[in-house]
Amino acid sequence: MHQTKEIKVFIIEDDFVFIEILTNIIDSINEEIAEKKIKIVYNTYYSAKEAGFELSCNPDIVLLDYFIMDDELNADTGTKLLRDIKEHDASIEVIVVSGQESADVKDDLLKKGATAYISKDENSLATLKPLLMEIVTKRFA
Repeated sequence: MHQTKEIKVFIIEDDFVFIEILTNIIDSINEEIAEKKIKIVYNTYYSAKEAGFELSCNPDIVLLDYFIMDDELNADTGTKLLRDIKEHDASIEVIVVSGQESADVKDDLLKKGATAYISKDENSLATLKPLLMEIVTKRFA
């Protein structure tokens, strides 16, 4: 009997409504991949500091908001956290999901190791689910 492979996902997002949307996407993916003996388990973090302390749990995938309130209320917390994640383990897939619209920021995040950048807009859900499915099935199946 094959044991179910667990994929750890960190959701680092300070918008409670968007967290609900992301967890619903993951739940939907879990239903679709159940027969492959793969299950996504996720933890949600509302601050960069909280998520940074938990990197020792070794997530496989991180869904990262660019603007995350931290104790210092800095706007570029997502960039710093991306750097910390990649320094911890360069193989972690980091998908930035953000409402900021700067092409320069997007390019910078991709250069620094983000797997993908998805804008929070009407197309984000249609883009995110197939991307997560692709990562899960290619890398973890």
